[in-house]
Amino acid sequence: MRQRSSQPLATVVTVAVAYLFVAWLSRSLADIGTQTVPVWLSAGVVFGALICAGPGHRFAVVVAAAVASLVWGLVGHKLSVAAAVPFAAIEVASVAVGAWVALRGRHGADLGVGAVGALIAGTLITATLGATLAGEFWRWQRPGAAYGTEWRAWAFSTAGGILLVAPLIEAFRGFRIKRSGGMPMTQFGAGAAAFSAFLVTAWVVFGTGGEQRFGTVAATLGYLPMPFLLLSAMVWGARGGSLAMLTGALLVIGLTTAGGGPFVVADSFAGEAVIEVQAYVAVWAMMVLLVRGLSESRRQALQQARDWQLRYERTLQATGVANVEFDAVTGAAVWAEHAPAVLGTATSAFENVDDWLACTDEADRPLAEAAWRAVSEGRKPAASETYSVRLGGRTRAVQVRWAGICGPDGAVERVAGLLRPIDDQQVQDGGAGGSRHG
Repeated sequence: MRQRSSQPLATVVTVAVAYLFVAWLSRSLADIGTQTVPVWLSAGVVFGALICAGPGHRFAVVVAAAVASLVWGLVGHKLSVAAAVPFAAIEVASVAVGAWVALRGRHGADLGVGAVGALIAGTLITATLGATLAGEFWRWQRPGAAYGTEWRAWAFSTAGGILLVAPLIEAFRGFRIKRSGGMPMTQFGAGAAAFSAFLVTAWVVFGTGGEQRFGTVAATLGYLPMPFLLLSAMVWGARGGSLAMLTGALLVIGLTTAGGGPFVVADSFAGEAVIEVQAYVAVWAMMVLLVRGLSESRRQALQQARDWQLRYERTLQATGVANVEFDAVTGAAVWAEHAPAVLGTATSAFENVDDWLACTDEADRPLAEAAWRAVSEGRKPAASETYSVRLGGRTRAVQVRWAGICGPDGAVERVAGLLRPIDDQQVQDGGAGGSRHG
């Protein structure tokens, strides 16, 4: 009981310390004279903590965020207590609303495109809501503050911070250091090569003196480094990719802050480039997340399909039934993996429906062929027959049920078959389909 009661306190302390440390780091990255910190990663700390924490710990995260943002308002922005309270309320409330939206799109550990879409939607809601309230707040506290400038600084810095930090927190949730395992060296090397290419191009494009080197085309070169960063993030997976995205984004922001890159070519006010580059980074971060979400959705769909296939095949094998699919036009066969265990290894030689029909007993063959044609031509939706088949030098009675699979135009494209060997006693008793040619 004592250990349980200490867990929320540990959450409060951890989140509050992380918030303040990252806030200090954010302030050290850039300072352009706006009241809003132009690079704000702490929002991502709170957002990530909320979507990763269990239901019993989310209140503790909110409390930690409120305390830390109140302290930051007092220390970082030199606000009075009366002003620091609404400042903290804006920060915490906007992040909480966005995190709630992000959580609505999640189902367990699903990180597919639906969850990514909810994360992006929650990020945009947090950024827009916080910026709208904060712009008025700073006009109230600092009459000389420009609403539009403060709005853009808050919105872009918050969106960028969440999209860079929250996926990193989620990727490393439950992380444990292992002595073995991890990605293969080939995968790591491919990601490292892509990330190295990003570093070189980013340093060239966003370094100082770009306008002198590239002239009028300098403003159009911002897209060059990011495809390499996207590639390395995809190759390295969720954890390595999140680290690569955060590192690369901070490099680009840092170079822009130092006066380099295409965004400083035409600033309408001092420091505008730092705000703009975060919008640029946020767009690429969303693209990385969407590509990763699509990949994860595809992987989950393939895994689910494979699980259902294995479950279906095991059920058929346990009940002594083999399944096969024939192309309705060419007759090409696709046998299930368990078919040899049910019908014998002779099935590997049946590459076409003609091979299967040729092995039926001569007396039964006309009925077998008629049943096949009726289903494959769409004259009957299904047909069931029991006839003798020569399988590996042995004649066996097999109950066969054909069913047509129609395409979008309603025509039969494939014919699915369920084949169940039965013994002579079952045939005589009518135990598997009634009569021999039912």
